[in-house]
Amino acid sequence: MKSNKKVDVSGANSPLQQNPFAMLGELDALKNLPAPAPVPVDAPKPKPAAPAKSRGRLILRRETKDRGGKVVMVISGLAELPGANAVMIGNLAKELKGKLGCGGSFDRQEIVLQGDRCAQVCGLLEEMGYRVDGVRA
Repeated sequence: MKSNKKVDVSGANSPLQQNPFAMLGELDALKNLPAPAPVPVDAPKPKPAAPAKSRGRLILRRETKDRGGKVVMVISGLAELPGANAVMIGNLAKELKGKLGCGGSFDRQEIVLQGDRCAQVCGLLEEMGYRVDGVRA
């Protein structure tokens, strides 16, 4: 059964009995921390180092066939990659879907990603060290 007791909220709020951050001011470890170095606004951002050797060649194509006009990106050529197996292809598909924020699927030969994201898919694959042929933009 439900309780019919009601809490009185009409009165003035009482101040907190304890400050949860009061102990932080007394810690010696926090007093001796160096001040953070200022970062210049116009500082150039370091570019990620390009991989020395390509991990393999992938073919990127755009398809709408049998999908009701919806555009998908198909990545093929995965079977020819050195050390390619279903687990590696599944992990690559999962990583791409997570970074792009889209749905998709994979099988032994291809990864299908939903949406028309040619440049983004191509950029991500090149960052991962793959050589990408086919649709670029």
